[in-house]
Amino acid sequence: SSSSSSSSKGYGDPPPLDEEGPTTLPAVANAGAEPAAGASAEGVNRPRIIFAVPMPWPLKDDLAKDNLVATISTWGSHATRLVLVVSQQQIDRFPPDTSLGARHSQIKDYLYPVPMTRPDGIANGRHIWEKMWRGWKLVGDRFRHEAEWFVKADLDTFVAVENMRAFLSHLNPDDPYYFGHTLFHDWGRHNLVFNSGTCYILSRESLRRLTIRLDRIEPDRKFTYQCGDGPGAREDPHTAGCLRDMGVPASDSLDNQGRQRFLTFRPKDHLFAMKVEPGRERTWFWMYKDTSRQLLDCCSNYPISFHNFKSHPKIVYDPEAYYTLEYYLSARPYEAILEGMDPPRGNGQPFEIPKNLPFQAGPDRNWQGAPKEKQFSNWLRDHPDVYACVNRTKACACNVPIDMPLLGVGATLEETGGCQLGGKLPLGGRCKVQCKAGFKRTGNAGDDVFVTCPDGAILYPAPIQCRAECRADALDKLRTRAQAHGDQVRDDPTGAVLTCGAGRALRDGKKFGAVDCNKGEITEAQECSKCTRWMVELKGTSYTHDDWKRVAFDGNERTKFQVAAVATGGAEDPVKNCQKWHQEHQLVLRVKDGPIIKALSCGNQVIHIEQATPTTGRCL
Repeated sequence: SSSSSSSSKGYGDPPPLDEEGPTTLPAVANAGAEPAAGASAEGVNRPRIIFAVPMPWPLKDDLAKDNLVATISTWGSHATRLVLVVSQQQIDRFPPDTSLGARHSQIKDYLYPVPMTRPDGIANGRHIWEKMWRGWKLVGDRFRHEAEWFVKADLDTFVAVENMRAFLSHLNPDDPYYFGHTLFHDWGRHNLVFNSGTCYILSRESLRRLTIRLDRIEPDRKFTYQCGDGPGAREDPHTAGCLRDMGVPASDSLDNQGRQRFLTFRPKDHLFAMKVEPGRERTWFWMYKDTSRQLLDCCSNYPISFHNFKSHPKIVYDPEAYYTLEYYLSARPYEAILEGMDPPRGNGQPFEIPKNLPFQAGPDRNWQGAPKEKQFSNWLRDHPDVYACVNRTKACACNVPIDMPLLGVGATLEETGGCQLGGKLPLGGRCKVQCKAGFKRTGNAGDDVFVTCPDGAILYPAPIQCRAECRADALDKLRTRAQAHGDQVRDDPTGAVLTCGAGRALRDGKKFGAVDCNKGEITEAQECSKCTRWMVELKGTSYTHDDWKRVAFDGNERTKFQVAAVATGGAEDPVKNCQKWHQEHQLVLRVKDGPIIKALSCGNQVIHIEQATPTTGRCL
């Protein structure tokens, strides 16, 4: 195999524009340097990781929902953020509140809809590539400064997240890495080596570059393994095609014995079935790989992912396998995993060139005769504006219109200093987000938020909350209705406030709350009704704690409840003790779309509401 030469540049840095291309891929810029990753309170290096999982909607049956809850409760609970990428059109057709029962209600908290131009669903071809590139755009636009590493995983993948963290702790996320199970079978046809879509990792720098490239994705491109949005396109090779354009090749993810860390099948398949039979050396899985590493010698002692926890053709999921793997793979403390984990070979340099290639490949991983448009970094050389952004020079600009829906419902830009709807930002530029006319900002109304261009890709803030102001005649009608029941409506700087009369309360048990409007009309004012005490019975799959078998809550006769997950240590976390168990989420009982009632468990099991029974009411 060919080794990479040393350089002060990262291995994905493009060549100067007047050169044909590098003769070798330069070494990683910060190999051996202190990784720019997160740390726990004890100073242990714990990189932050955001996961994106594309999925169909609605889920076809309770077993598919159970499988997703198993994902959330097992490996998903270790994620810094879990993003379930779904079609906005399908969410509009099948709202989560009606598609999910109480037992699966927590799924709703992880759904992130993206607009799609093609129909979603197995019957319609699924179009996973469109869903995923739009999902990567969402993650890149909104969350790329929340974590060091970003992972795509399939719905039937299990990830050993703490093993992944220990593996990544050796590396600097500001170098362009792209880890996963590397496949070579399309190299000789399309000059493309890609990582299996079952589970692959992008560093923060790679996500930045991918976001910049996806801002300029070619529409309606044919199925060419290049960076275009075409019908029927396969997700994993097209992701690699976009990264290839931006100078990011597949990184070497094997352990120091040449064994796989990212496994495309179940453990028992790799250990007992994945044997190289005569004639199988040329199959997609084995082509150009080291076939001596098979069966019991196939896999790292610290595996990062397994896949295919379902049976075909009915796609019957196996959620019990997730709980089993979580039990065994979470038994070791993170510090022990960190000590035992060997770093990537060559500090994450590009994959080694196999010795048995039937064609010649240069140090830049281009095979001789590859068409120019499919050569490594060629697209980047042809787009000097993007080249400037990759290298963060002054010539760079976020040269795409601002996506207004990402600002929030009722939000717009303050049109000063060159900021305007559909406008573009220079490097370092920023535009203030504010509420439209006829709306008032709620929440942290005193904190200014901005859309910025920090590094060549737009970064959006969390959506601001804008509440539509109510028309005077609509408020008059509400006042008349409220007064008939002894309630009152008064004006407030952020809008009207409803105050309940004697013996009456809102759904969250409070005596007063904001009045919501849409285009001046009152939509769903939290109307007061009779005070009611509820007894909520909960049950868990692993255990049921005596403290939450029956939970009392004082609300009103319209109060509804849900089990949900909040970020461990976040503003909503009522206990803030789950981090010591390396759990990223705290399960809670809360009023539906309302306040938290009780902390339940550190995100490691499924808990559902057995029943909620109203009893005699009392007002707080």
